[in-house]
Amino acid sequence: MDWIWLGVLFLGLISVIFFSEIVRKHFHWSIKVTRKFVHILTGILIALTPFLMESSYPLLCISGIFIIANYWAIKKNWMPGMHATDRISYGTFFYPVSFFILILLLWNNFKSIVMISMLIMAIGDAAAAIIGESIKNPIHYQFSGERKSGQGSLVMFGVTLLITFSGLILFASVDDISVTLLQSIWFAIIVAVLATACESISYLGSDNLSVPLGAAFSIHFLISHSSEQNIYFTLGVGLALLIAYLSFRFHFLSGSGAVATFLLGSVVFGIGKWEFSLPLLLFFLLSSLLSKTGKQWKKKFADTFQKGGQRDLGQVFANGGIAGIIVLLWNYFPNDVWYFLFLGSIAAVTADTWETEIGVFSRIMPRNILDFKKVSPGTSGGVTILGFLGGLAGSFIIVFLGSLATQRYDQIPVILFLSIIGAGIFGSVVDSIIGATIQAQYKCPNCGKITEKKIHCQDYKTTLVSGLKFIDNDMVNAACALSGAVFAWGAYLFVK
Repeated sequence: MDWIWLGVLFLGLISVIFFSEIVRKHFHWSIKVTRKFVHILTGILIALTPFLMESSYPLLCISGIFIIANYWAIKKNWMPGMHATDRISYGTFFYPVSFFILILLLWNNFKSIVMISMLIMAIGDAAAAIIGESIKNPIHYQFSGERKSGQGSLVMFGVTLLITFSGLILFASVDDISVTLLQSIWFAIIVAVLATACESISYLGSDNLSVPLGAAFSIHFLISHSSEQNIYFTLGVGLALLIAYLSFRFHFLSGSGAVATFLLGSVVFGIGKWEFSLPLLLFFLLSSLLSKTGKQWKKKFADTFQKGGQRDLGQVFANGGIAGIIVLLWNYFPNDVWYFLFLGSIAAVTADTWETEIGVFSRIMPRNILDFKKVSPGTSGGVTILGFLGGLAGSFIIVFLGSLATQRYDQIPVILFLSIIGAGIFGSVVDSIIGATIQAQYKCPNCGKITEKKIHCQDYKTTLVSGLKFIDNDMVNAACALSGAVFAWGAYLFVK
């Protein structure tokens, strides 16, 4: 019977797509309107599948088919009413990907979460876009590569709040979940805030992946944990919001960086509590203060480094994304090893950041980490004794605080914590090696200077002279964070 319903669903989806094309051509609808029409109807059809099917296999099959079909349709520009917008978007590809992941992970016990998450994406995102594009005087902002409207984000929040609240009341019985009215309101507010934040920094249609998965994670965590744990999670979200707001006001973060910090902080503070939160907080606060120290001196290097003192979305996720993933893994697969990987990752990005922020004050010319030849200050892969000592101090402080932040690791040998200090230094060395070899370096046609920037001297497009184009500063920082975690893992296995 499931396969019969699958056929009905498949025909329904195809009918919606072809019908939208006919209507678009006949009534001369814009591509934007047609796309939202398809988005809403297909989303509602997909969200109601738990009422029709018992097995997940048919749904995994149909979502797999649409993943492949939609990807090729985007590449070949087939069915513009479904895929085309005024910008490049992979939203119709990400949509079945998110559905596939949700079905794979949640179908057996949490069908209601699948339904709520897909409805949020289908209706909330479409409503936000429709309102944002139709009002006369929208308040625009741009946190990523796409411009959004404040009114659209407000609609996204409201629709998500309503769908989550209604879904928990109406659909919870599908999984025999008991949720009170107060809990439904509480959980809906948290989900709406996080989903709206995900949507605000989306790019190239990535909200079709980040919004349903983010909403699903939030709902799953809240209905699967005790009231006490949910209070901690809520406080963590609140703390992350406060830090992001203050950091934006004090110009530590750009707008995109503030939203990214809020999302990352919600995960780490809400799930990891103090043992995970304190090292991350220390890294962020001290590194932000360091970046503001000696501003006049550091202006000399502003046209060399790819990014300035205000951290943006890419920098936040590059430095803290690995740590956030580790916290998620710790949540689903509890094991002491994750904490040491977390410390290793944070120690590495702290050591790297402090090496850079302190090393620029060195009166001795830096040397290339590979051949030890003198290089200009600010050159990728250049190191100094002062910078190394600064990185060592940063790594030590993170690991020392991490060892004090928890009571569960009193029996762990001191050598392990010392090894994780080494993980911080190892990560920063990997960062410097990548910077000296494959990180993209450009030359300005106007002044002839070697820089990490693609645009120099205000509006001159630079030319790639070494390294790989896609290896930018954010990629290097992510490699640093991952290297620190891997080193800490090896140290843990060796000591244990």
